[in-house]
Amino acid sequence: MSTKKIVSIQDISCYGQCSLTVALPILSAYGIETAILPSGILSTHTGGFKNFTFLDLTDEMPKILNHWISEGIRFDAIYTGYIGDARQFDLIRQAKEDILNPGGLLIVDPAMADYGKLYTALNEDIVLGMREIVREADLILPNLTEAAFLLDTRWKETYTKEEILQIAKQLADMGPKTVILTGVSYEPGHLGAIAWQKESEQYTEYFTEWIPKNYHGTGDVFSSVAIADVVNGKDIYTTLKDSCEFVVKSIRNTLPDESHGYGVKFETVLAESNL
Repeated sequence: MSTKKIVSIQDISCYGQCSLTVALPILSAYGIETAILPSGILSTHTGGFKNFTFLDLTDEMPKILNHWISEGIRFDAIYTGYIGDARQFDLIRQAKEDILNPGGLLIVDPAMADYGKLYTALNEDIVLGMREIVREADLILPNLTEAAFLLDTRWKETYTKEEILQIAKQLADMGPKTVILTGVSYEPGHLGAIAWQKESEQYTEYFTEWIPKNYHGTGDVFSSVAIADVVNGKDIYTTLKDSCEFVVKSIRNTLPDESHGYGVKFETVLAESNL
């Protein structure tokens, strides 16, 4: 049985348990050979840290990509996350064209916003570029704020089930075959994710206990587990269950350490998982 190969296109936050420092260990632990095409290097992530440094790698990315093309290197999936420069969307398109195997998946986590606001240092050009790239994706994994930006609608703190389903359908109408919406809650005390599969018109949901504590990087943890399951051929219910439960375990693992507010301790959860 051949090993699946994936390339993740997103930033390296050198400290803070997010983006590639989350995606690389999780995908690898799930048995997927993982390469990286870093979009930039940050000293820390942009949430809660001040005076962080940022090195834009837009000019270096084509060199890496062209070397892979010359070597005949190809992948079963491309997983995009935080994009810091709108020029990088064209590089994602080139990667889809030149290094994605026939039948491979373009998976987009539009990591750009939360709680109604764009992340620090991002602008409207990123939103416009993200709207276009999701049209070419097979799977997208936005949170509800990102969904609002993609659809150019107003974000709300609460949604009904009917509204959530309508959002998922509208996102699918943009192009992706499957939409996974995260941060969904229909009742107090429960939080989870839903999926809408356009071709089969299948709605799937999974909810866990809502732990009233916010940590950076939980979206990256969720997406990395979900993408690992998808690439490994798991069904959509198992994908939602595994991802939600992994995030909750990581949060519970972090709660006792009040000084650890910049991310979740996913590493020991990963080590204890029976993958």
